[in-house]
Formats: sequence, C-alpha cells, structure tokens
Amino acid sequence: MGKSVPIDILPLYVRAGSILPLGPVVQYSDEKPDDPLEVRIYTGTDGHFELYEDEDDTYHYEKGAYSIIPFMWNERGQILTIGDRQGSFPGMLKKHHFQIYFVDINHGTGVKEEGEPDMRVTYSGKRLILKHKIPLKKEK
Repeated sequence: MGKSVPIDILPLYVRAGSILPLGPVVQYSDEKPDDPLEVRIYTGTDGHFELYEDEDDTYHYEKGAYSIIPFMWNERGQILTIGDRQGSFPGMLKKHHFQIYFVDINHGTGVKEEGEPDMRVTYSGKRLILKHKIPLKKEK
C-alpha cells in the first residue's frame, strides 16, 4: 500500500530509526572534500549506521586502509552518539563538519536542505554525545 502521487513524483519511504548521510553534490568521485556532510535522523525508534570512508580510487581498503564512523540514535533518551573513528587511510579528512537534521514532516525532507540544521558539529574522530532538544508541540 502506498500513497497516491502524480506520475512525476517518486515517493521515498524511510524507516523510523534510519540515519541517512548526504554529501555535497560532486561531479566525479575524486572531487573532494566530502564536507560538510548532512546527516538526517529519522526518529521513532533506535537506529545505527556506520559511515565507511576510503581513498575512493585504490584497492588499499583490502589491506585495511579505510575508516568507519559509527552513528547510534537512542530514541528513548533522544541522544545521537557519533562514536570513535575506527581505522585510517592516507589523505582522509581529520575533521568532519556534520549538519544534523532530526527529520519532521516539514524539516529535513526532500532532496535539498530545508531550513537550518538542528545542530552543527565538528567531529575530530572522538566520540560525541548529542542530546536532541525536542521542540514543544503547538496546541491547536
């Protein structure tokens, strides 16, 4: 079952708890840097995601030249944890700038950025614990 939409619109359904990273628009894979990175958090349940990075154009990852940055969303505590970076590779970004969006019906949806991110953080490879401040619901 889906939603009725015009023929020129393709709906994309995202499961609650999903963590979706979106990089800047690039024309080819060697175009760097991949920063800032937009991270969309689809609240509703706990979620986990691992951001994998490598050199893009070699097979050095087969010998361990890559990094992983874990993201964990805790729904009950409304906490996003960006874990310690694991691994490294030549030329990797030492710092990332993440723009965090907690997706709502009118915020953080669509292909383009919509409004200001909920948080802007600089990540240097060490764990960050970020508390989402839940906006008050407007009474009708």
